[in-house]
Amino acid sequence: MKTLYKLIPFCLLALLSLQVAAQSDYRPGYVVMPQGDTLRGEVTFRSSSQAVNSVGFKKEGQGNPVTYTSNDIAGYGFPGDKNFRTRVLHHADTLAAEYVFMEELVRGSISLYLYNGVFFVEKQSNPDKLHKLYITHEEYTNNAGALAKRQVNHHVQVLNTMTQDCYEVFSKVERVKLAQRNLVELVKEYNNCASDGNQTVFKESKKWLSLKPGFVGAFSHTTLNFSAKDETYLHLEHADFDANTHPSFGLALLVNSPRVNENLSLLLEGRYFQNNFQTESSYTWFGTYYDNEIEFDMAAIKATAALRYDFAGRRFQPFVNAGGFLNLFQQRDYKHRQYVRSTSTSTPEERIKDNPDFVNSYQQGLMAGAGTYFNVKKSKLSLEARYEMGLDVHSHKAINRINNALDSDTRTLSLLFGLYF
Repeated sequence: MKTLYKLIPFCLLALLSLQVAAQSDYRPGYVVMPQGDTLRGEVTFRSSSQAVNSVGFKKEGQGNPVTYTSNDIAGYGFPGDKNFRTRVLHHADTLAAEYVFMEELVRGSISLYLYNGVFFVEKQSNPDKLHKLYITHEEYTNNAGALAKRQVNHHVQVLNTMTQDCYEVFSKVERVKLAQRNLVELVKEYNNCASDGNQTVFKESKKWLSLKPGFVGAFSHTTLNFSAKDETYLHLEHADFDANTHPSFGLALLVNSPRVNENLSLLLEGRYFQNNFQTESSYTWFGTYYDNEIEFDMAAIKATAALRYDFAGRRFQPFVNAGGFLNLFQQRDYKHRQYVRSTSTSTPEERIKDNPDFVNSYQQGLMAGAGTYFNVKKSKLSLEARYEMGLDVHSHKAINRINNALDSDTRTLSLLFGLYF
């Protein structure tokens, strides 16, 4: 479909917009010097799990920041939130070991770390020896002599060795998933068993799952476009529909895990809207004159799912979105009056070509947007500009032709207002 190719550059731009998530802001925190001294002030905060090798620090009472690398300090962190420790990461034999900042999730008889999206564990009885938790896939020949693939759970092998002195935990290792929540719970249980609860769990005050409902409304400006390769649809090829400005309203839900990433969330949204497009098109085909009156009257529920990334800010908090939508049409009337004349002065013959099945029952598309929150106590007001590009509006079954005989799309610019609780 032509529309699909039109969407490719848009998809790339939408995905690239999420890369700005690497930016950071200063928050109250601390750095730990190699001798064990703790300096308090403001530290650069990054919600991304991507590893960094330097951190900015502003000492209390001083405005100029100092940059520390993992070679300079023993770690840094934020009270009640993330904590990073400098650990030695061993690579392959061809690469030298290096000092890196690893996010410390649990500290105890077994400590759990996260670095560049990879989990590591360290036994208190064998400090500075990191064990990587990972999964691989390997090929093998099954009993039928066919080549197959199987999953090798290396993380289970490592955890089996480290937890065998606590039977209650050891029996659960085989079923543990390689996910932050599952690993944190397993390590916590082992530390309670092995050291009577002498452990520190970072970010424990943060929720694993947060739901923030809200109301959303919008004013949208939509255009409807057709491109035809078949003479049957020349009336649409020559049509120039008036752009339609319309309101919409509905409900929204923000779902995220503050424990994993407080800035990244899933936006689920449902809005109701109505569209009406009208035009008059005229053309000549093999000496015959065709005048057309065309009208589309549609109403739909727009279901949107997108990733939203929030940036730093206290009063104003910018964000970007990228995702997709599905228009579920509740009304999809298509009216077509055609007047045919053999000469420019002859009396036209009226033909009624209404087709209630011409518009598809649903429409898919992609969206991207940017906006800002206005933080008001425990609520958030939002203002957003959004662009949506929809795939074919018409039903391919209805035209009874090959799919590329007709192509259609909608393009929408919206200004949205939201209130989240």
